[in-house]
Amino acid sequence: MNTITYPLRIVLATLPLVGLVAPGCRPPQASDKTLPPAYTFNQIADPALHQVADEIQTWASQQAGTGEKPLYSRIEVLPPVPIVQPYGVGVFQQEVRLPVIFTTGPGWAGMKLTEKEAAVVQAFHHISERLQALNHKPALQSTLTIQTPQGMELTWINQLDPSGKNVHGDE
Repeated sequence: MNTITYPLRIVLATLPLVGLVAPGCRPPQASDKTLPPAYTFNQIADPALHQVADEIQTWASQQAGTGEKPLYSRIEVLPPVPIVQPYGVGVFQQEVRLPVIFTTGPGWAGMKLTEKEAAVVQAFHHISERLQALNHKPALQSTLTIQTPQGMELTWINQLDPSGKNVHGDE
């Protein structure tokens, strides 16, 4: 038989609501916005690296191709990620790399292949020099990807090819 009276039921039903209005459960204040993000896997959290990423984006946006048109239409510098590099059979080395993705712009199409190769080498060297200035131990390396606006990958570079052939599929 049910021995709980009606007024007692109301009191028991409202107890969880009392916890919501307690002083510890307040809405976020403006000072809470100064806290660092809790999950930074999709952000560049290091201020020095963030500045380098901004510099890379600025530099790349100033590059011009044929007819002084922008060489790149979109520049993305993603947070550092660990990758696995294959070395030999069954041996792997893990390292952290900074992914940089350039999407070709209107100035890219009118360039000769040799000019495109030179632009890719220049971009890779620029990014590498900026990362070396950070003095990370071990040194932070970059992975440069250049793609078309349709998403076709033209180059993916961890290190420059000694043959000088870094751009593929854009002949």
